[in-house]
Amino acid sequence: MMSLTVGLVACACLVAVTSSAGAAEGVAAPALRTVPIPGDADVAETRVARAQPTEPGNYTEVPFDETAPAPVFTAVEQERGYILFQRRIMDPVYPNTRPLAHERLEGLTAFATPGEFEPVTFSIYPTRDLRNLRVRVSSLVSDGDEIPASDVTVRLATYWDVGYPRYTSRDTYRRTPELLERVTSHSSPAGECQRWWITARVPEDAAPGLYRGTVTVWDDGYDRAVGIPIALRVLGFPLLSDPAKHYSVYYYTRNRVQFADKDEDFVRRATANEHKAMVDLGIDMCPTLNLRVDEEGRVTVQDSDELGEMLAAGMTGPIPVMGGNVIAALYRETTPDGTRGSHWKIDAMPPPEFYERVTKAFRGLDELRREKGWPELICCPLDEVDASRKDFGAGVYQAVRDAGIRTYITKDPTALDALAYRDAVDIWCSQPYSARYEKIVAQDRYEYWCYPNHNAGEIKDRRVMSLGGRMTYGFGFWRSGYTTLIPWHWAWTPAPDQFDYLRGSRSGCGQRIGDDGEVIPAVYWESFREGRDDARYIYTLQQAAWEREGSTDADCLRLVAEAKAVLQQMWDDIDVQQKYLADGMWPSEEFNSRRWRLAGLIEALLRFPASRTGTAPSVLVTDTDPVASEGGMQFIADALEQGLLESKELGGDWSEWANETGEGATSVTADAGRDGNVGLRWDVTIDHKTDRGEGGDYPIGWPRVRRAFAEDELDMTAYDYLLYWVRVDSDRDEVADDSTPVGFTINTGGFFEESRDLGGDQNVWTPILFPIRSMIEKTGRGDAPWRSVRRVQMYISEADYPDGAHLTFDIAEVTLLRFKAPIMYRVDAPRFVMLPRSVLPVGLETMGVAAQEDGAYTVEVTLVDDSGRVRVETVKDIATADTALLDTAGLEPGAYTLRVTIMAPDGTRHGTLERPVELMAGPLLSG
Repeated sequence: MMSLTVGLVACACLVAVTSSAGAAEGVAAPALRTVPIPGDADVAETRVARAQPTEPGNYTEVPFDETAPAPVFTAVEQERGYILFQRRIMDPVYPNTRPLAHERLEGLTAFATPGEFEPVTFSIYPTRDLRNLRVRVSSLVSDGDEIPASDVTVRLATYWDVGYPRYTSRDTYRRTPELLERVTSHSSPAGECQRWWITARVPEDAAPGLYRGTVTVWDDGYDRAVGIPIALRVLGFPLLSDPAKHYSVYYYTRNRVQFADKDEDFVRRATANEHKAMVDLGIDMCPTLNLRVDEEGRVTVQDSDELGEMLAAGMTGPIPVMGGNVIAALYRETTPDGTRGSHWKIDAMPPPEFYERVTKAFRGLDELRREKGWPELICCPLDEVDASRKDFGAGVYQAVRDAGIRTYITKDPTALDALAYRDAVDIWCSQPYSARYEKIVAQDRYEYWCYPNHNAGEIKDRRVMSLGGRMTYGFGFWRSGYTTLIPWHWAWTPAPDQFDYLRGSRSGCGQRIGDDGEVIPAVYWESFREGRDDARYIYTLQQAAWEREGSTDADCLRLVAEAKAVLQQMWDDIDVQQKYLADGMWPSEEFNSRRWRLAGLIEALLRFPASRTGTAPSVLVTDTDPVASEGGMQFIADALEQGLLESKELGGDWSEWANETGEGATSVTADAGRDGNVGLRWDVTIDHKTDRGEGGDYPIGWPRVRRAFAEDELDMTAYDYLLYWVRVDSDRDEVADDSTPVGFTINTGGFFEESRDLGGDQNVWTPILFPIRSMIEKTGRGDAPWRSVRRVQMYISEADYPDGAHLTFDIAEVTLLRFKAPIMYRVDAPRFVMLPRSVLPVGLETMGVAAQEDGAYTVEVTLVDDSGRVRVETVKDIATADTALLDTAGLEPGAYTLRVTIMAPDGTRHGTLERPVELMAGPLLSG
């Protein structure tokens, strides 16, 4: 491990100097300005977005549900015909997105280290058609240093019709920002947002400093251009990677769909571009390669010549290899009467000879590897084996391991059938981070990998893919104890057309190859790279602190202690999840703010010499015990305690709940409850062959459990919400258990019915909340039928689950909630904020607003400094209090408290929530 002090170039401390007035010194960001259209505007090569396939007739569009009001244009915006606005890269911009007032673009600001790729984006909301819109970026200059324009790429995020809400959706789609195309001229209709993606690659030898330039935007519909100032702070240190953590990816060599009609020269050129793009996106470990049996009967790596090219491009071993082709061939040869279904559902066990031949074949593979000088091969001989064939699967894994090859298995280590594999497996590779950090580090028998397909295209929610993806790849990866991420897929291109996301067997994902052989990046992979860089900032700080733990300089030791305190706080701040999706994440801007905080400590530490050399541990945190999470429904317990909420239990002792069909059975047990109470356990075995309660005509039916009520016994109009607490466990395979759709009905499905997906987390309590007023409005029948509800029911559709699957649903609570007064249940604001900024948006979510009767409630939002003085204050009517904008233009860096209070009509304060907020001098104010 190279010490961080080696190669360090004149690092400048990021801790802002404050003037006598208390404000951080620095050069403020220039404003947008109107400029002439460049004189050489038509010189550049014209590149337009790709033509797209038409929508199949059986598909229905599900557009993004935009709830923001139409923006009000200023006179300048009205004249030029569009608003410029900005969102963090993890926050999607759809065709019908409407910008919020605080999102108006003031300038583009970023920071990065030498060798790092750093993206910034801006979007355009037009009130007119945009004709041949162009975007050009100048070189970025700092004193006598320059990052040339050739190191800055400009791409357009293009919308594609993608299956929605999941990759398996076969009749619904959404126009989705999917690819980043190199476009120099683009025309689009009025009202359709366009997002431009600018990525700077900082040269390895770039000097530290503040680099400035201009992004120029113009089109044929206006005779002037807009100049957007762009500033990039280059830091004075390189990022280090944790040598114990790796990033790989599932990959098809010589992709048959992408290269179907291409000649060899094109294939080689495009493949080389793919390898370079992998390295640029942070993939350091070779992607998966398939095994095959060659003409001489030896097991070898398919397209093995590409392996050398991958290694030459900068990737390393060990190399994950997939052995399914070999195992299938040996099974056919030794078990001629056997057949194989999906997920290795064989109908006949092979003879002992089969396992002997597996060991012999893979021993030969290891000999070939040594002969060729390849890195270690780690084999997944069978992918996602069905739980019913665990004996076969475990035998195959043991046979491969007996050949001296380490094995990895695509199976959750907490799955019911995992025990069968424990002696035959070296690495557990699961979709969720299901094993706890404490368990992982307490043993050294197994390694743990993760293939986070939920972030990589299985769920077509852009926030899941980008926001959850960044957390999975960075902060969450650090917190997990897992050592390798290996998502599906680099370029999943179901036939017949890589650019048709609707006509293939599934709606694909990943990068695409252009007609010129260049890689067209997928938008969400940019967030993966940002997550990987988050992890590198963490490790770089850990290395810097670890190297200086033995310093004799008191100032240095103080910084070491501060670094460890920041790492500990960050560890505790992570809401640990098996699958990081869209909920429970930090606000998007907080990711970069936390990264900036780490950068400041790194540069401060690097002013002192290292006291030792070596490699820092993956986690330099003293207290790694998990911090108890209050959970998403803690506000309910708080409101009950404060007397602001009334509840009515519909579960009771569960004696009145009944299972309705033969597929299911119920029991009342404390094992199915929460907080020491009993709950209802509902066990269901899916049966696609026999009708067990639907009248004889529906073998694939709807198992259900319900409670009936007498006439006038249950009046739901008197309540605000219906809350379920549900937990699921099942024996489904790794892919099948990604989704657990459950239906809920009131009275009958024809009256009110709604489906919710419990997702892929097994044995995790999930709150499901239904706003009753919305339910009433959805039925369109007024309040009358809701005053006497006769049945409350939960069900599943057997069509959503494989035949024979066993599921256990625990229902801990079914409760009606009525608020006596409004409460604030969520405040969405970043914990760390970089200055300068004009406003700080604070998201506010309330419940029980309809309960107010005696006058209007208001929400008071204040920012209080560390002396207790209120520095910023705003008051909003609670009925419209979804976002409060705090004026932060005049605030100094420091520690603040964000305080949100609901004010009753009589002036009484209640329902106060507080959050710490630290304002930091950002890249423009440092130097």
